[in-house]
Amino acid sequence: MRRAAFVAALAASWLVLLLWAAGVDWRAPVFPDSERMFPGSRFRAAVGRAVVDGSVLRVESPDAENAALQVTALPAMEADRFPVVIYRFEDFPRTLELSLVFRTAERPDDVQTISLPWPGRGTMAYDMSAIEAWRGTIIELGFAQFPTAHLVPAAEGFAPFRLRRAELWSPSWRGAVAALVTDWFGAWPWSQRSVHALGREGAASGVRSPVLFVAIAATLACGWAMLLLGLRGRRGVMVLCVCGLVGWILLDLRWQSGLLQRLRETRVLYSGLDWSARQKRVADDALLAAAAQVKALLRDEPPHRRVLVYSDSGYANLRMIWHLQPLNVGAFGLAAAEREPIPEDTILVFLQTDVWRANPAVRRHVSESERMFPGDVIHSDGFERPDLLMFRVRHVY
Repeated sequence: MRRAAFVAALAASWLVLLLWAAGVDWRAPVFPDSERMFPGSRFRAAVGRAVVDGSVLRVESPDAENAALQVTALPAMEADRFPVVIYRFEDFPRTLELSLVFRTAERPDDVQTISLPWPGRGTMAYDMSAIEAWRGTIIELGFAQFPTAHLVPAAEGFAPFRLRRAELWSPSWRGAVAALVTDWFGAWPWSQRSVHALGREGAASGVRSPVLFVAIAATLACGWAMLLLGLRGRRGVMVLCVCGLVGWILLDLRWQSGLLQRLRETRVLYSGLDWSARQKRVADDALLAAAAQVKALLRDEPPHRRVLVYSDSGYANLRMIWHLQPLNVGAFGLAAAEREPIPEDTILVFLQTDVWRANPAVRRHVSESERMFPGDVIHSDGFERPDLLMFRVRHVY
């Protein structure tokens, strides 16, 4: 009887914990009272090219910016009545990110976008009740696709896929749990959720973190074991250790699964390529080309010549430093923060920034509102980029 009571109590408490983690409204029914289903054939291509194929929409190509968007007008639907979005795609490439796009009658000119996990091969769910913009009357719904940011080359990420259907559900236990499963086990891109983001998991859709869920579940197991099975002392400590170990293993398996999903995207990009080709297949090919031009201009400089990079974008700044290896390169912001004179003949590379400017008349200094560096703008025939300025520091002329 004790063991049966333990199993029943543990199962019931874990079920309640699961519903709590999913953010279930306890007043809602088990299954949705209302469902609205929109077949893929109802959507139209607002960006890119797509054709109707029976009841599905076959998306064949992106636009010139390598993005695609499919939308459909909706009858006036109150957002709070239909918070759960269901979506299903087929042959969706791993190299694309997916976003939900919608507009409301209250703000028809304000297009809202919400990042979604990779749709995979099944039906996915996302609970919009925690999204502040999902308010009022929804008049348009759509899906946008674009190459995975900072990872996939823009011109190489697209492959044809099919939009099978989208649905909107009223609040229910089933919808909340489906959204929880999608959030916990969906394949999130690197740019949306890193493999070690413990505290941020579940923050976007309002579900609780799996780390918190497992910790509470293990505590409940230990508590019921001590209360109903009478485990005390060394046996109680052993049960506590076993529960902690099992919980950690389950979390590790989940993280490994997420890592494997992301590595599959990397394999799609780089499998079958030699090392030289992999180095050139990058998402920031414009930065790679700029770095190649900088290296060409500095080919006659000594190996120890210091090169400092500045950009308004932290990503562009770090990636430019990476592409300029093996030059003696660093971040200009760190060097300037020391408020010490920049050494003579240091090369400054200003990238994609409007903060710094060169004197167009004498081309003998670069300046900001608070700082000025004398020197010479480096340029050569055929090397004129509006987003790139190279400058050699000269303290004495």
